[in-house]
Amino acid sequence: MNRIANERGVSLVLAIMTGLFLSILGYATISAVITDARSNASYLQSMRAFWLAESGAEVTRRWLRFQDPPPEGTDQFIHLDHVAAGLGTYTVTIDPDDGNASTYLKSYKILAVGDVGGVQRKIEIELKSTTFNYYAYMTGDEGGTIWFHGGDVIEGPTHSNDQISITQDPVFMGKLTSSASSFNEGSPFNPDFREGYQLDVPAIAFPTQQDIINNYWASNSEPPGLTIDATYGKHSSIVFNSDGTLTYNVWHYNWWGWRIYDILNETVSIASLNGMVWVDGDVRVEGTVDGDVSVVSTDDMYITDDVVYADSDADGKPNPNSDDLLGLISFKNIIVKDNFENRNDVVINAALLTLGNSFTVENYNWGSPRGHLTIWGSLSQKVRGPVGTFSWGGWTSTGYDKDYHYDTRLAERPPPYFPVTGQYHFVYWKELTE
Repeated sequence: MNRIANERGVSLVLAIMTGLFLSILGYATISAVITDARSNASYLQSMRAFWLAESGAEVTRRWLRFQDPPPEGTDQFIHLDHVAAGLGTYTVTIDPDDGNASTYLKSYKILAVGDVGGVQRKIEIELKSTTFNYYAYMTGDEGGTIWFHGGDVIEGPTHSNDQISITQDPVFMGKLTSSASSFNEGSPFNPDFREGYQLDVPAIAFPTQQDIINNYWASNSEPPGLTIDATYGKHSSIVFNSDGTLTYNVWHYNWWGWRIYDILNETVSIASLNGMVWVDGDVRVEGTVDGDVSVVSTDDMYITDDVVYADSDADGKPNPNSDDLLGLISFKNIIVKDNFENRNDVVINAALLTLGNSFTVENYNWGSPRGHLTIWGSLSQKVRGPVGTFSWGGWTSTGYDKDYHYDTRLAERPPPYFPVTGQYHFVYWKELTE
């Protein structure tokens, strides 16, 4: 009887201990579930806050793009204040760079804060005005059906407001964008997009003559160091010298076709020019550039021989640390002259921009092949111009083979007064954790 009682006592103790253990286990499980649920909820809130901050930054970046003129002043201001979105809000503050007041190249820091139920995430980005030299290759109009074809290698960012024609296997080293909804595809169509492509992007408006004038006066109170008058039947030329100077001439032709010089071999220091040579009329350009300057012509600009930097190698490739920089801007065309000097290859170190028409080659569709047209810089043209013709086998028939290289310094450093595109590019993006 005592044995039965003892067994019943042990069973009771075991039952109590088992019940207690299960209670503790259940409590721990419930606590873990509650903690995990709370952790998941906190994680979701944090992620939602992050994407709200990203949304605020993107909305503000888009807003900046459509501000003409850009926001003035240098004082920080709240652009968007607790805008409701999803399950939370975002607030955006814009901090203009202190140097914005004295330059047309604007920079802005944007602080975007996303908030969901008191959980906040903060993103800071810096945006800077994008100038036309940012693109390795850019057109407003492709000029009809002009093909990128096998053998073409385009370095750096590429953009056209128009439909781009591609056949065979050209290589695009940077991202390609187009405002068209498709490519004009030749046969075969095997392009190599190393950084991808994007269609249906907003078109980029080309600047006016007044825009470039405004760029200059935004930073200066004195006129350009050199203005060349080549109007009323006169013509001009500029030869860059490797000693940091340039020599210019102005002439006209008399009734017998003889060249009469109005200015003969006038030499000036590039450092004295305040960054700009303004030519009223046409101009011929060649030589070795030692300095930082933009040449602007209101009429056609002709490349009459190689234009290279003093600090470049034998192939014309600029030294990455070079301080030589040239902008060539024409309100009509930039034309590679059909002359003896350019008959067998031509090298151009410059950021090229045509605002009226095209960058092209004189008599591009006549005669024998002329070798390679090598550009170390960038090329933007309102209407794409041809530089040669080719057979469907990929061989050049007339004119030049394109050998275009992007001067990566131009991604952050434009030539003096080079115009903006109305776009902004990222200087940096970071999340603030403090």
